[in-house]
Parts: sequence; C-alpha cells; structure tokens
Amino acid sequence: MKFAVQHRTTYDYSSPVRDSFNDVRLCPVSDDFQICHEFSLNVSPDTPSRFRRLDFYLNQVHHFEVIERHQQLNIVARSTVETFIDTRDFTQSSPARELRGLERDEKYYDYLSESDRIRILPLAIHKARELVPVIDEVGQAVETVMSYIYQAFHYDPCATVVETSVVEVMELQRGVCQDFAHVMITLCRALGIPARYVSGYFYISKSARERTADDNSVSHAWVECFLPRIGWVGYDPTHNRRVSNIYIKVAVGRDYSDVRPVSGTYLGESHAEMDVAVIIQSLEASSEV
Repeated sequence: MKFAVQHRTTYDYSSPVRDSFNDVRLCPVSDDFQICHEFSLNVSPDTPSRFRRLDFYLNQVHHFEVIERHQQLNIVARSTVETFIDTRDFTQSSPARELRGLERDEKYYDYLSESDRIRILPLAIHKARELVPVIDEVGQAVETVMSYIYQAFHYDPCATVVETSVVEVMELQRGVCQDFAHVMITLCRALGIPARYVSGYFYISKSARERTADDNSVSHAWVECFLPRIGWVGYDPTHNRRVSNIYIKVAVGRDYSDVRPVSGTYLGESHAEMDVAVIIQSLEASSEV
C-alpha cells in the first residue's frame, strides 16, 4: 500500500524562549517491508542550522537549532511511504534453543538487557514464567505474551503519563500503546527473547473500529521480536495481532527513550504546551483495507 503521512508538532510557550536545540525522529525507515519515497521537514521559525545523521540504532535523526527568541515552534514532517505484505513463512519452526548465546551478540545484546524504561524485576520474571513455563517455539511464546496483555490490560489514556514505569503499568493493568509495548518487551526479555520498541503509525479505514482511535490514522507503538530462522517480526499488543502493511515504521530502539519523535532543550523560564496531529492518507485506488 502507499500512504501520504503528515505529522505536525506544535509547541506554544507561555513566554519567549531561545536557543532551542532539537532532534527529530520522524522519517519512516526503508527496509524489506517498506520504502520511504519522499520526506520533508519544515520548521517555523525557519532556521539554517540543520543536519541529518543516523543514530546508534540506524534511525534517521534530523537536528535543528532555533537561536532567535520565539514563542511558538512548529515542526511539520511529510512523507510518502509504500508498504509491502510480509511473505515470510510463519508456519516454520522458531526453536527456542537457537536463542542461546544471543546475549553475547552485539546485534541482540541491547534487546535482551535492561534499558532506561525496561526493568526486568522479580514481578516481570514471575509473570513471564507463569505465562510461558517452558519455551519450545519462540513464535508461540511471543503470541502468548501478546494475548495476555491484550486480554488483561485495558486501554485507558487517562491512567498513565509518558514517564509511567513498567512496574506501575503492570500493577495498574491500564495504559496506552506505549505502555503495552514496554510491558511486552519486558516480559519477552525476561524469557530471553530479543525484543525492541517500534514507533510509527497505522492506517484505519473508515469502516474499521479500533481500540485507540475514531479517525483514519494514529501515531502508534508496537514491538518487534526476534524469531530464530524467521527474523525480526512485528507484534501489536494493543490490538493482539502481527503487524501488516497498514503499519508504517518510523524508528526502533530499546524503549521509548530511544525513539522520541521530538526531543530537545531550550533556554527560558517558560511552560510549553505541546499539540500533535497526524494525518495519513491512503494513495491506493480504494482506501478500504
């Protein structure tokens, strides 16, 4: 499928600020399952102080600086993305014995260890072992964890904030897609399954009813787990499904801290109000998926 995406972030400051330094991770990735054909980033106030780099996890990062005094900052990212159906054979075996030793492999170490927002504490270890006492097939274990989150946790945007810990979410059993992704990553890592956080979007046709939105697009978070003999596979615990070609991947990392869409600092004793709006337009002949 082909999509046009617009992601607008606006900061309104209670008084003028200056020396704003920002990193933006809003450019969709290009890999085996999607291609970002076009990307543009518009910033207001406009600034010549910009550059692009890749971070440690190979996400595209656009850095910009606004030195002059300003009371509003507008960031608009536009992209055209084509996604493809995953044709890998998911009926084949993904034996757990082939996970042995991955904790010593630099490609997987970060996705098996604790990170800024992932703490593999006794509560998580106990729950993971309760759900999956013995792992034979990694794919089955991952789906068991995902189904548990979907069934036991309630989507509640008022229950948590962006800094709520995984332990709190597991105790509350409420939260949003970011929280559910963190819980799934925690439980998978506790089982020795490499798991990473994914930020992005998914498209909702007008006839579809989802747990998280009532329009045709939404900024979203999900998880990728490593399945031996298959590779990295996306799973959405918020909707209890494997990701498909209606999902648009933007960035990956150990947890949300690695993939913040916009992060930065500024000088000024001012309170900032942030507003985010995402619009996804299907460029297919039919918008129903």
